[in-house]
Amino acid sequence: MSNEEQPVVLVVEDNPTGIASLVGILGAACELVVAKTLAEAERCLSPDMDLVLLDLYLPDGNGIEFLKRLKSDPLYQELPVICMSASDQSSDIEEAFREGAIDYVLKPFNKIILSAKVSTFVDFKRKTNLLAAQALRDTLTGIGNRRMFEQQLDLEWRRALRQELSLGLALVDMDHFKSINDQHGHAQGDVCLQLLATSMEKAFGRAGDLVARLGGDEFVAMLPGATLNSTVRAAKRLKEVLANEHEKCRRSGQDCPGFSVSVGCYAVVPHKGTNASELKEAADQYLYEAKREGGRSCVRPAI
Repeated sequence: MSNEEQPVVLVVEDNPTGIASLVGILGAACELVVAKTLAEAERCLSPDMDLVLLDLYLPDGNGIEFLKRLKSDPLYQELPVICMSASDQSSDIEEAFREGAIDYVLKPFNKIILSAKVSTFVDFKRKTNLLAAQALRDTLTGIGNRRMFEQQLDLEWRRALRQELSLGLALVDMDHFKSINDQHGHAQGDVCLQLLATSMEKAFGRAGDLVARLGGDEFVAMLPGATLNSTVRAAKRLKEVLANEHEKCRRSGQDCPGFSVSVGCYAVVPHKGTNASELKEAADQYLYEAKREGGRSCVRPAI
């Protein structure tokens, strides 16, 4: 394995002999992050980790309590945890599995068994992550799909509510998409959808912004922290970016029919008693106004 491919394993263990043993068994194949207390383990935790090796008895508490907190956090619910202990008491083993451990290994460690378990669970987690990521991507354009948008909207709405920040939304619809498919064929229609996705990623390109395809020729951009003015400005950039992308297609000899879009924008600072559907409905109303006025890369409201 290259360093980039090495799994990252959090080792929560205070015994020097146990740490040395784990380094000897796993150090060549894994990047080990060692925490000698539960408090240190909390600080070391990262969503990028592949596995946790958790001792049950630490200087500042019981490993089971740490396991409970881990499994109650949506960010770490799928992170596999192997509990480690010299105890072979049924009660300890049953409690570990009941609270979400994926396995239980006894000390002193058996090198072959421990290596096999770590390799198996890391591989399973990475495949699970890959499948989950694919389920949130639009297969044609490579950007997020409706499911990703709905998940992220819920998260960003709650974050904006807590921090009293604005949340911007731009709904984008291709003008006369059916005519493109009828005149040029569905293959060319797909090229147009891909070009629009690429253009949206460039127009709404701030860190934290999300672009997604909701279905058909309907797209969305979500802009955490954006006011209505800044959301509209980003939407107006889309017209220029689209023109540039069309020109690049023509220069490269690709055949991509020209098209325009309509965009409806809205932004709001969430407060108690409101929900994200109000943001979507307002943006959708402005999109309807843009379509009614003929499209042609029309953005509403006109600020």
